[in-house]
Amino acid sequence: MSTTLHHDIGGLEVVPGSDLNAEGLEAVHNPDHDGLEASTKVQTAYGLEVVDKDSSSNMDNVEGGKQHNPKRKRLWLIVAAVVLVLVIVGAVVGGVVGSQNSHKTLATPSSSSTPSSSTSAPSSSATASSVYASSGIGVTGWWTSQSDFSIRLAYQGPDSYLHMMQYNSGDDGWSAMTILTNLDIKKGSPIAISCFNSSIFFDAAVNSASNFTQIEIFYVNDRDDIAEWWIREQQVPEQQTLNGNGSMSPNAWKAGVGSRFTSYWPSVVIQDDSNQVQELYYNGSWSQNNLGLACQNHSAFAEIPVSVKGGLIGAENFIYQRDDQKLFIEGRKQSKDSVSSVNLPAITMPAETAIGAFSIPRSADSTNTAMNNYILWQNATGAIQMTWEDDNTGWRTSSTPESLGTPDSGTGITCLTPTVWAVGSLQPGYSMARCYYLIDGRIREIQYDGSNWSVVGNVI
Repeated sequence: MSTTLHHDIGGLEVVPGSDLNAEGLEAVHNPDHDGLEASTKVQTAYGLEVVDKDSSSNMDNVEGGKQHNPKRKRLWLIVAAVVLVLVIVGAVVGGVVGSQNSHKTLATPSSSSTPSSSTSAPSSSATASSVYASSGIGVTGWWTSQSDFSIRLAYQGPDSYLHMMQYNSGDDGWSAMTILTNLDIKKGSPIAISCFNSSIFFDAAVNSASNFTQIEIFYVNDRDDIAEWWIREQQVPEQQTLNGNGSMSPNAWKAGVGSRFTSYWPSVVIQDDSNQVQELYYNGSWSQNNLGLACQNHSAFAEIPVSVKGGLIGAENFIYQRDDQKLFIEGRKQSKDSVSSVNLPAITMPAETAIGAFSIPRSADSTNTAMNNYILWQNATGAIQMTWEDDNTGWRTSSTPESLGTPDSGTGITCLTPTVWAVGSLQPGYSMARCYYLIDGRIREIQYDGSNWSVVGNVI
């Protein structure tokens, strides 16, 4: 099945057809995985050409030999032939070994060895040098049924390109989706991603032109502008993956120096140069709004829906580090409302500490709007703490297992809350309760089951 790529600058407009050219995706379609797979398998064959000699040739007919001692002459010729055969065999063996050694240098990252782990086998065998040392991490996902789901993750490689990874429930592990080589992403840029199903978000009839999942990527380009890029994954009537520049990019909005990003569609949260929390929101077009919140310089951000139904009208909880270094939550009931404080115990954190959060429906009953909310953050020693509420007793804080490790200094924690804009509604189960961060230059994946944390492995 062929993969069609399409480069479009129309942002969120639905673009039918697949006959235009795309830029920036270097990929080969893999029928075993949805989307694009960037890791190309190199297949190289080596061989030897066999030259057949006439086995009926008679050594007695060699001219120039002395005829008075034929036995000694034949013995000499046999010895010479044996020596010649040994030389040829030695050359052939040397050629084969040389070919095999050359073939090893062509091995792709997926065939490299993986360091052992005392907690869990890594999900991917790529080396630590595959990730930029202080790369941001963006993650998004969606339920496709009550038990099946998909996750997409973005990070910046040492080549400065933006790399996309994919995992679908049932897969053996993570796989490369694509490398976006034509994005002018700034080295060390913040990265946030979110997603939606087009027919759900636009409330459109499901047809071949409107039924796709769109992944939204937000970053800072080389001109220090906030930029948007999208990737569309379409399964019917044919599988194709499109990509293009988003409609936010021409606004050339600026984020504060060192700002971090977070996104839960259709919202993006950033910090400006005055340490104010700004929201970029899509409702037919992009707008920028000051939320009126003063944050710690270089504060981390997280964004989760207030409820399943509330998420459909912009009811969000914004989690950040206030300018007094305290952990804070501000929420709203719909996108046009002002935010108000959520009751939370006073927790003072180290300046610029990592913060991640995720949310899960407390019940499968759609009339029950309560959510279980979890916030991960680092204390002064770098250990990961969890502040959460999963019943009516209020917020609590506890330590997490030492086995989760300590995120690399100056890096973030990104957690996954599936989009509400999907064919499959948010599920009360914990299969997608996952967080990601860098440890020793590799992206670690951890999972919560409602009671305990475990290390899944390394994404890359």
